[in-house]
Amino acid sequence: MFDQLRTHRGLPAESAHLNFRTLLDGIETGFMVMDRDLVIVYANAAYLSSVERNLDDIVGRYVFDVFPDNEDRVASVRRKFLDVLDGKTTRLDRQKFTLRHPDGTVSTKCWQCSQTPYYDGVGNVRYIVQQSDDITEQEMLRERSEMMSRELDHRVKNLFSVIQAVAALSGHRAESIKEFREEFSARIGAMGRTHDRLREGNWQGLSLKGIAHDGLDQFCGRKHDRVSITGPDVQLSPRGAQHASLLVHELATNAAKYGCFSVPDGRLDIIIRPTGDPHLVEVDWIESGVSGVIPPSRTGFGTQLTEFMPNLVCRRDYKDGGLHVRMTARLLSPMDAATTFDI
Repeated sequence: MFDQLRTHRGLPAESAHLNFRTLLDGIETGFMVMDRDLVIVYANAAYLSSVERNLDDIVGRYVFDVFPDNEDRVASVRRKFLDVLDGKTTRLDRQKFTLRHPDGTVSTKCWQCSQTPYYDGVGNVRYIVQQSDDITEQEMLRERSEMMSRELDHRVKNLFSVIQAVAALSGHRAESIKEFREEFSARIGAMGRTHDRLREGNWQGLSLKGIAHDGLDQFCGRKHDRVSITGPDVQLSPRGAQHASLLVHELATNAAKYGCFSVPDGRLDIIIRPTGDPHLVEVDWIESGVSGVIPPSRTGFGTQLTEFMPNLVCRRDYKDGGLHVRMTARLLSPMDAATTFDI
């Protein structure tokens, strides 16, 4: 009888036969048995739970009728089964299968299976015993880890490209090694602070107002009455946040050297406004209280930096009283559908 599993001759006489189903039904690992025609003849409780089937639904049926799949994978798995009938032990690594439920929903399971031959008393392979380990959760963790690794690689490459550009622009504008070291260090420091904020927020991006406040802190303090930031806030992507932090740092540095933060009565107004195009947002940086404002004689780092950002158009107006910068950023999605954009 198939239900009786012969034991080793060295065991006590009273255990000459063990009940096959009693033995396997209590095991948490899934087991399924097929005959030489690849017809399912048995499955234990753990297996049935994993595939969400009843025993009566699968016993006596051809295995690929119970679990249909595309022709290529059926052919590949079938070859593994036939190898077992020749006495070999085979393995199926990370087999994904879509389960269809009675309510019409579907779910994906992932199994790792091994197949071993089961011999009759005269040495012929009579059955295929399949051990199935449900590794769905492990597979999800593996895929998530790979996705995070790819995302991290992408972010690191983007960060390196920005640092490389900042270094090149800083080196081009600096008139001495000391000047280059100080300015480059300050710019990398601004990027580092933004990186910390992004990490603390699980890389979900940062708000434009938050970046502006952080960037201005070292120059005038967050609650200083010389600064106002008005208009709707906008959530920036990680890349957009890094670019914005550099822009704020450069504009604030210039304001401290030559603009509104260099004089006692200077003032800064930042205005964020949507436009008629839902894919565009405008940001005005308006300095006032400064006298004798004239355009610079050469192109500065900030101007070169904005040219490095393909999704940003920047216009500077050196008015009597202070610098007025209008920045127009192109959104990745319309403002009424999503608020994340790059600059």
